[in-house]
Amino acid sequence: MEELIGFVNGSVNRRKILEILESKGANNAQRIAKIARLIPSATDQILRDLESKGLVQKDGDKFELTDQGKAVADIIRTI
Repeated sequence: MEELIGFVNGSVNRRKILEILESKGANNAQRIAKIARLIPSATDQILRDLESKGLVQKDGDKFELTDQGKAVADIIRTI
């Protein structure tokens, strides 16, 4: 778990996207990019990275937090 927390906290934008998914729920990549004020290609890469770590999953065209992603987001919120 500590490794995942370090991974997310190692990037302001990874943390921002995780927080957006926690607060806004499932969203498509374009909406996440708009909320985070990131370019779509950067958002796509971050979402792929988060997905590869098991923190988010794609359901259709929307991304959502996994149970592990929710646990990490809960811990990060208290840091």
